[in-house]
Amino acid sequence: MVSGTLRIAMTSVAPLRSRAFWILAGRSAVIGIFGGVFAVAFIGVEHALTGLVWGQTGGYEWFGGGLRALVVPIAAGALVGLIYLVLGLPRRLHSFIEELEEGRTDPGTAPGAVLVALVSLVGGASLGPEAPLVTGAAGFANWLTERVSASPEDTRTATLSAAAGVFGGLMSSPLIGALLALELEHDQDLPFFFRHIIPGGVSGTIGFLIVYPVLGAPFLGLYRFPPFEFSAWYLAAGAAMGVVGAIVGLSIGLVAKIVGRVVGRLPASPVARAAIGGCVLGAVGFMMPATLFSGVDTLGAVVADPAEIGVGLLLAVVALKMVTLTTSLRTGFYGGPFFPMFFIGGSVGAVLHLLFPAVPLALAVGATMAATGAMASIPLSVAVLGAFVVGVGPPAAAVISIAVIVAFSIGYGLGFVGPWSSAAAEPGPS
Repeated sequence: MVSGTLRIAMTSVAPLRSRAFWILAGRSAVIGIFGGVFAVAFIGVEHALTGLVWGQTGGYEWFGGGLRALVVPIAAGALVGLIYLVLGLPRRLHSFIEELEEGRTDPGTAPGAVLVALVSLVGGASLGPEAPLVTGAAGFANWLTERVSASPEDTRTATLSAAAGVFGGLMSSPLIGALLALELEHDQDLPFFFRHIIPGGVSGTIGFLIVYPVLGAPFLGLYRFPPFEFSAWYLAAGAAMGVVGAIVGLSIGLVAKIVGRVVGRLPASPVARAAIGGCVLGAVGFMMPATLFSGVDTLGAVVADPAEIGVGLLLAVVALKMVTLTTSLRTGFYGGPFFPMFFIGGSVGAVLHLLFPAVPLALAVGATMAATGAMASIPLSVAVLGAFVVGVGPPAAAVISIAVIVAFSIGYGLGFVGPWSSAAAEPGPS
């Protein structure tokens, strides 16, 4: 006899056996094709323009940024503000996390948001490409659903399929893409899960098939670590690194609040705010070039030889990166917070390895990176991503999982989970 709870669940997921559900899956395939092509095009253009404008980027030398690191972010900030005015964009663009929570992206503002993001990323803002990729794909998905007068629930499915397609391509794993989109949405009851996981998997698979032949695995297997033998005591170390990751995540939230109060006293003009934000990014970038951009490439120098950089310099760069990340989010630049967040967590992990050499570098970086990411309320996704990025096997992956569980539990218990999603991007009072 089927229990009452199970009967309700089975009834709720019955649409999987309907024709309408497979129409959703077919639409998700179309969305996945667009998302994959768009991801390849956007990343290609961004890398080409960044190379043209900057040449060589990054570096851990004090005041080694040069005049370009000072001027380009300021010019980018002014251009970002002008784009807001010329295109009539809202004063604050919704973050892609908010779009997933709402289940809809406005097709009218999506192109403008993508343009703002392109200028932001090329201009050196401490942001990643995940936001414009999701916004652009979701904007197309919602334009598609508007053409057929789809229901709000079908629109939500299309929005999440767009995110899954992008993440599935970037992370080289279709199911991770679907899982990450679901966790970011925050509505994870059983009927919702079953309704969206298959369309998301379809879109993610197609996005992967398009992105991988052109870009390979853009963000997995980026770094090479010395091999190590697993020991049981690493599990306890994982719990300790989870505490550290929680502290790092809470620190980002605190910096976001402080920066928000300062920005709230600035002129309301989008040009003025973005230009002032560019001045901050330029000044910090001039002082320490490693704070510019998403941090994906810069973290490579950290894991290659953290001892050469040193504990003090790594911690100083982490603190400055928190400032540039939250300033980018608060002053009108558009992009994703996850890659800068991974840079911050990974750099702190390298510091832990230097202080406690018995903890392997791969575990220290992977666990602290994932634990910091767990504070954004995506614990399952970052646990898998942390293991994939540093390339550890199942036993060592358990250490990363423990770190994520500890960090997420601390953040959730204190009510501070997700400090740099919608809260970090919201402007302060005028």
